[in-house]
Amino acid sequence: MNKKQLLFLSKGLLRLGMWVGSLLLIYVIGKKAFLYTYNISRQPAAENRVAKEIEVYIPKGASTKEISEILQEKGLITNSLWFRIVSRMNDYDSSFRYGTFVLSTTMEQEEMMKVLQTGGEQEKGIKLVIPEGFTIQDIANRVQKENLVEARDFLEALEDPQEYGYDFIQLIPERNNQLEGYLFPATYEIREGASAKEIISKMLKKFEQVYDAKYQERAEELGYTMDQIITIASIIEKEARLEEERAKIAGVLYNRLNQDMKLQMCSTVIFVLGKPKARLLDKDLEIESPYNTYLYDGLPPGPIANPGEASIRAALYPEEHDYLYFVVEDEETGKHYFSETGEEHERAKQRYKQKF
Repeated sequence: MNKKQLLFLSKGLLRLGMWVGSLLLIYVIGKKAFLYTYNISRQPAAENRVAKEIEVYIPKGASTKEISEILQEKGLITNSLWFRIVSRMNDYDSSFRYGTFVLSTTMEQEEMMKVLQTGGEQEKGIKLVIPEGFTIQDIANRVQKENLVEARDFLEALEDPQEYGYDFIQLIPERNNQLEGYLFPATYEIREGASAKEIISKMLKKFEQVYDAKYQERAEELGYTMDQIITIASIIEKEARLEEERAKIAGVLYNRLNQDMKLQMCSTVIFVLGKPKARLLDKDLEIESPYNTYLYDGLPPGPIANPGEASIRAALYPEEHDYLYFVVEDEETGKHYFSETGEEHERAKQRYKQKF
C-alpha cells in the first residue's frame, strides 16, 4: 500500500471516527434530554397528590393530542407532550374511545389510558355498598372485607382532609375524624388496585353532588351551618327506621334545640360507646363525652354517622309540630310514639317496657 492509499485510508478512518463520535454525542444528549423531559413531566408520587375524582368528556374522533390537552386542562396530567410520547411508545394511539369518563388524580398516565379505551365507562371493578348510617370505622371495615384496602390504611388516609381539595371541606370545623358524616353512603364501582384516597375521594365527590347550592341556601335560611345540618341528619339517620318518621324526628330535634332542652338521643351515647347496644344502662348515659347529649346541651361536636340524602333532606325540611319526645312503640317495625309532654312520654315508656 503506497503513501497515497495510506493517507486516503487514514482520512476515511478519521471521518468514520468523527461520524461515530457524533452519533454517540447525539445519543448521550438525546438520552439526557429524554430523561429530563421524563423527569419534568412526571406527576408527583401518587401518595403525594391531592386525591380527587374528575369527570372528563372526550369528543368523538378526538386525537391523542386533543385528549392530552383535555387531560392537562382538567389537571389530571402535567405535560400533554409526555402523555402523547407514552401513548405512542405503548401503541395506544387510535385506541382511545369517546364519551364521559371518571378519572382520578391519583391514577398514573397509563392507568388513564387504559380507562380511556373502555368506551366511556370505567373498567368493571368491585361493587362497594356503603349503607346509610355507617360510621367511618364501619366503612373502613367494609372496604377491608371487600379486599380493597386495609382498614388501617383507609383510616390513615382520612387524617388530612384538606388534601382532597373539595371546597366544602373548608366549612368543616377542625376535630378528630373530621370527615365523619361526609363519606356519602351509596353503591360504588371501585376499580381493582384503587387506593384508599381514591375511594375516599369518590365518596366525597358524591357528597358534593348531593349537598348542592340549594341545600346550602336552605341551611342558611334555617340559621344553621352545613356541619350542624349534617350532624342533625346523622342523628336522624341513627334514630329513624321508617321513612315517614324522619321529618317528624327532625322536628323533635329542632323543638328541643329551640327550647334549650338537652337532646337526650341514645344514638349519640352509642356513638361514644363505639358499638351497638340493645339497651342503654343508666351508667351509659353518664359517660363523659361532648357527644353525650344526655350530659351536654345542644348538638354534639360533629356527625355521629354518615347520613343518606333522605335524612339530610329531613334535617333541612323538618316537620312542624309540638312533639318534644319519642320512644319506640314497635320494636319489629321501628315505629315510634311521639309525645308533647314529659308525662305522656313516661306513660309511653312504661307501655313499651311492659312488652318485655
